[in-house]
Amino acid sequence: MTPTILKTLYRVDNRPAYPLQVLATRYRTQTDIAVQYDQDTERDTGSGYTLILLHATGMHKETWEVFIEHLFDYSLRRVSRSSDSTPTHSSYDIDRSESPNHGESAVVNEQVLKTIYEDRWSPSEYGRAVHTFLTAGANAVGVDFTKRRLVGICHSVGAPALFLMHDLLPILTFTSVIAIEPGISLKGNPETDMVSQMLNAWTWLRHDVWPSGKTAKMDLQANPLYGTWDPRVLDLYIRYGLQEHRAAKYKQPFQFKGVTTALTKEQEAATYRSDELVVDALEAYSAATRKMPVYLIWGTENNVATPELQELLADKEAGRFPRLISYVENAGHLVVQQQPDSLAELVLSILHKGVATRNKL
Repeated sequence: MTPTILKTLYRVDNRPAYPLQVLATRYRTQTDIAVQYDQDTERDTGSGYTLILLHATGMHKETWEVFIEHLFDYSLRRVSRSSDSTPTHSSYDIDRSESPNHGESAVVNEQVLKTIYEDRWSPSEYGRAVHTFLTAGANAVGVDFTKRRLVGICHSVGAPALFLMHDLLPILTFTSVIAIEPGISLKGNPETDMVSQMLNAWTWLRHDVWPSGKTAKMDLQANPLYGTWDPRVLDLYIRYGLQEHRAAKYKQPFQFKGVTTALTKEQEAATYRSDELVVDALEAYSAATRKMPVYLIWGTENNVATPELQELLADKEAGRFPRLISYVENAGHLVVQQQPDSLAELVLSILHKGVATRNKL
C-alpha cells in the first residue's frame, strides 16, 4: 500500500530584516501503524523525527521528491513486516528548504539577487535562509521546530550550509546529521584545489540556455552527467530547476522565450570560490562530530570527492569522528539524483539504527 503524502508549501517573508524570501515544502504521511505527532501540542508522542533536507548547488527543493516518496513507501512496508517489539515504528515529517537563489525561489527573489548579491554567494547564506524558516514559529509555518527532534539530511554544499547554522541565534538543536557527499574540504589541499578547478570549469562551460523545456530535456538526456540521473528526477529538474529566460520580458524583436537555469553561473561560481567550504565548514563539521552522531554517505564512483578527500572527513587525529560511513552503489557525487531509491533505503536504515541505539540507553 502506497502511503498518501500531504504536501504544503510555505513562504517566509521577513523583509526588511532578511532581504530574501524563503520557500520550503513540508511532507507528511499518516498511517494507522505509524507513531504520530500530537498536532495540537506540537509534542512528539513517540519515536518521530522531523527531517530537514538541504539540496546541492544547482538543484532545487523538488529534487528530493523521488527520495521522499520512496522513503515514506519503504518505511511503511518495513514497519508492516516488523513485529511490534522492533524499534522501527517511526513517523517522519520532512521539510525541505530551498536556497533563495535556486528553483522557484530564484524567481521570487530575482530583483534582490541582482541588486544586492550579483556575483556573490556563500553556503552560509543558504544556512541563514534555512534558519529563517526553522525559527519562523508555528504561526508562520505551522510548526515550532524547537519542540521537534530534528535530523539534518544534507547533500553536497547543503552540508556546509547546515553545519554553519551552529552559531545563528536562536540556536537550533539537531539530534543527528546525515551528510551525503558533503561539500567540505581543507584549504590548500592539492586534491581540494583540483576539485575546485573542475567545478569552476564545469560551471562556466555548462549549457544553460535552451529554446524550450522540451529541447532542454532532450539535450540533458544525452549529456554524460545528466543522462545518469533517475528519469523522474530529471523531469523534476526540467520543471523546477529551469525558468523562463530573462530576455522574455523584452518586446519584439528582442524578446527570447526560451528557458535557462534558475541558478545563474555567476552565483554558482561564487559558491565554489567561498572559503567557507574549506575553512569555516570544516571547523563546524569537526565540532559537530564530537557533539552528536554525524553519518557520512558517499557514492562509490569518486567523480568529485576523491578517496583522499573522503578520508579527510574521518581523520580522528584532526578531531573528526563520523559515527558511520556508508556507500551507495552506482552513484557519484549526485547520489540524490542518480540513486534516490537506494539512498532512501540507506537513510531509513541509518535512522532506524539511531532509534534502536536510543532505545537501548
